[in-house]
Amino acid sequence: MKQETVEQIFRAAVEIFAESGFERAKMDDIAQRAQVAKGTIYYHFKGKEELFVALMNSGMEKFTDVVRRATEAHQDPADQLRGLLRAKVTYLYHHGTFAKLLLSEVWGSKERQQAFRARIRDLVELIEGVLRRGGDSRFTSSRDRLHETAVAIFGAISVTVLQEIFRAEDRELLEGDRIEVMLDTLEPLICGALRD
Repeated sequence: MKQETVEQIFRAAVEIFAESGFERAKMDDIAQRAQVAKGTIYYHFKGKEELFVALMNSGMEKFTDVVRRATEAHQDPADQLRGLLRAKVTYLYHHGTFAKLLLSEVWGSKERQQAFRARIRDLVELIEGVLRRGGDSRFTSSRDRLHETAVAIFGAISVTVLQEIFRAEDRELLEGDRIEVMLDTLEPLICGALRD
């Protein structure tokens, strides 16, 4: 199957899973939205669970790559954290349907939980690395504390963006302005992790 067809299936699946939730989503609806035969989907994915996991893994790989590149574009840990913050907020906001799925549907089955724990762990470790490079003894002296801080940063950004996505659905908001507002709100909280 051509990569374009897989991407077409993924785009349709994201929409259907977001609209219906994982349990109520039907492969027929995904096939119809993707404009492919249902057999085309089953040729590559054993079922809805496998399609969902592949879809989210693909999305998480893209997301992690964007965040990693934004972090690596800077030398200073504070700038790395700001780059990470901007990349994560912007990516999740521009991919709101993916963000909703990431934060709502991935905790369903045991298979999904295991797959996403590994992907989320990659992002948390990226944040931990920035904090470690920042050299703040509050966080680097204890591995547990460093990890908990990175998880808190990951969660704060994710939930803030998710709430903004829900607000934007309720009324028209200027996208660029909302991203800047979120960044202005989150930066002192997140980047404060590198200061005394």
